[in-house]
Amino acid sequence: MQNRRNFLKLGAGAALGGLASTMPGTVMASECGEIKWNESADVIVVGSGFAGLSAALNAKRSGVGSVLVLEKMQVIGGNSAINGGWLAIPKNPIQLAQGITDDSPAELVSDQMISGRGMANEAILSNIANHALDVYQLCIETGVKFREGFNIQVGGHNKARAIRTQHGTGGDITTKLYETGVKEGIDYRLQHYIEDFIMDGQEIIGLKVRQNYRFPDLTTGKSIFIKANKAVVLANGGFARNMELRAAVDPSLDPSLDCTNALGATGEVTLTAMAQGALPVHMNMIQTGHWGSPDEGGFGWSNALLSIGWHEGISVSVLNGKRYMNERADRKTCSAAIMKNRYQDGSPAYPVVFFNHKDHPDDDRVVRALRDEMAWKVDSFEQLAEKFNIPLTQLKQTVKEFNAQVSTRQDPLFGRKMDTAVELKPPFVVSRVWPKVHYCMGGLKTDIGARVIDGRSMKPIKKLYAIGEVTGGVHGEARLSSTSCLECMAMGIVVSETIKSDLQG
Repeated sequence: MQNRRNFLKLGAGAALGGLASTMPGTVMASECGEIKWNESADVIVVGSGFAGLSAALNAKRSGVGSVLVLEKMQVIGGNSAINGGWLAIPKNPIQLAQGITDDSPAELVSDQMISGRGMANEAILSNIANHALDVYQLCIETGVKFREGFNIQVGGHNKARAIRTQHGTGGDITTKLYETGVKEGIDYRLQHYIEDFIMDGQEIIGLKVRQNYRFPDLTTGKSIFIKANKAVVLANGGFARNMELRAAVDPSLDPSLDCTNALGATGEVTLTAMAQGALPVHMNMIQTGHWGSPDEGGFGWSNALLSIGWHEGISVSVLNGKRYMNERADRKTCSAAIMKNRYQDGSPAYPVVFFNHKDHPDDDRVVRALRDEMAWKVDSFEQLAEKFNIPLTQLKQTVKEFNAQVSTRQDPLFGRKMDTAVELKPPFVVSRVWPKVHYCMGGLKTDIGARVIDGRSMKPIKKLYAIGEVTGGVHGEARLSSTSCLECMAMGIVVSETIKSDLQG
């Protein structure tokens, strides 16, 4: 037990008024008085996804002292555990073995700046990209396995630089980082909900935490106070599951869209930081994943299946049987094109994506999609047209035109890169597609070293850091596929270096 007289500043609920009263898990009370610390840790990390696990492990290894990870849910991993397991790594060994030797961190950043549409932070993206091989080595060193020989070009990238975990899930990474952290003495606590920050002016000195919390019931558990001797790292992710906040910051976002995120992605820690003066940026920039399927809930298999479909096959509108977009464009471009497919009453006219079944009969992405009926095998154009109510004559003409483009490696309609496209012949694997809310580009403003910026002074809040999806202003209007895991893990390395530097300075 440690005692220090300090005062709790306004909680997020008091600062945000009526909006906060509708949000799950928002702190509504303002308290003051003597703080009796229940315990302390040198570095407290909030969140146990890629960012939090990387920050904790790297901070522990940097020698800054004890590290405590607080996770509000009942399992480790957050959204990262259900992520697709993709990493964009320039100059990764598989890429080099494929003969691609002219890639670089700078080229990755160039692609990201284009996708960001003038709103991305080049300095932070460069810092992340320059740590890409460090991220890869951290994965290998902790026991993560990647698919042998698998390195492909995904939407918006100009080169094949995306590798994937062995089982196609971020859990392949989170479990290994967690297991390594346990061996190295990191303390992980589940069901610990952050109720408020304890501040001393522009310095965070601890957290008010609800221990033994059971999501989403704030009446469960009890409040304790944990002192942060050296740093608090926010790695709590985005707010895509917070419908009220989504509607407040981007009323144009279709509220009927499904979401890929875990249920705990509600953003209350972000709101609490804002109430303490942390500057929010780009909160209205909420990305949809253009690979979502209306035939399965949440993240699902569609992301994996369409890593084939976007490359080898085509997407066709059920309204007219025609292609309607560059299937290999970035997420923002594709999502916008997909959602234009609507019936006269405004309801979604789900487009289909299809590719040759004979090329992938035993591929696990195909087998499990067919098993779970979020994709179907059709034996003819007639069966495809009948099942999805597509004009048959135009469908056949569209495929005929596409096959001719495969031969010439040119797409005069949409400018798609055709290097991986194949001539289409039935039977086909067919799935329906519709975007899902996937990633929040907005969040807390940080400097290049992950220090959280106070909007009142435009200076860092002392001892407060943020990394991963909780941060804003990094990717601009659209984040490229396969860069989230890279960002989170790289910034886990960066923030540990920053903390050590700040302690020495």
